[in-house]
Amino acid sequence: MSAPRLRIGCIGWGSLLWDPRSLPLAEPFREDGPRLPIEFSRVALDGRVTLVIDPAAVAIQTYWAPLEVDTLAGAVEGLARREGIAPARRAEWVGLQTCEGVTADAGQASAQTRTVMAEWLTQQALDAVVWTALPARRPDAILSWPGTEELVSHLAGLEGRAHARAEEYIRRAPAAVETPRRARFEAAFGWTATNQPPNPATPEADRIS
Repeated sequence: MSAPRLRIGCIGWGSLLWDPRSLPLAEPFREDGPRLPIEFSRVALDGRVTLVIDPAAVAIQTYWAPLEVDTLAGAVEGLARREGIAPARRAEWVGLQTCEGVTADAGQASAQTRTVMAEWLTQQALDAVVWTALPARRPDAILSWPGTEELVSHLAGLEGRAHARAEEYIRRAPAAVETPRRARFEAAFGWTATNQPPNPATPEADRIS
C-alpha cells in the first residue's frame, strides 16, 4: 500500500504571483497566506530591488498556492528551478516547513518566521509549505541589509532594460504589499501599483544566485 500523497503549498509575495513560469502550480495563488514581514530589501544581480522576508519590516498579507508535487524534495526542486537558485544554495535559500516541524536543509528563517509558518499550517489542509528564503543584499552585492536611500540612489542610476525591469517589478508587486520603501519609491519615481499581466513576448529568467 503506497503512502498518501503529501499536500504541499508555496507561499508568494512577489513575481511568483504574476510570473510563476515553471513553478508546478496545482491551482492559482490565493490571498490568505500567512502574514510575514516583507520589504524591498534585496538587490538582484539584474538590478531590480526585490521583496524578501525582512525581520525589521511590518508584517503584511502574503499569498499561497497548492503545488502539483508528491514529495518535499519535489517542492523544493520546483521552487528552486523557478527562482534560478543553484543546487548548492537550495538548502539555505528555499524555506521549508512541515506540520511535524523543521526538517534538514529547510532554508534560512528566523524563529519568528518559523512560528508564523507553523501556526498557519495548522489552519490549512496542508502537510508542508515552501517559500523563497533569499537573504537581503545591497547594491554592492554584499549580503547585508540595505538602507532605503541607498536603494533609491541605486534605482535612480539604472538605465535601459535594467531600469525597465526594476520599475516593472515594483509596479507589479501586489497592491496589498504596502511597505515604507514602496511608498518611498513611488514618491521618488511615480511607480504606482499596476495589475497589468506580464509581457509574454519578453520572458527572461531572474538572475538570483
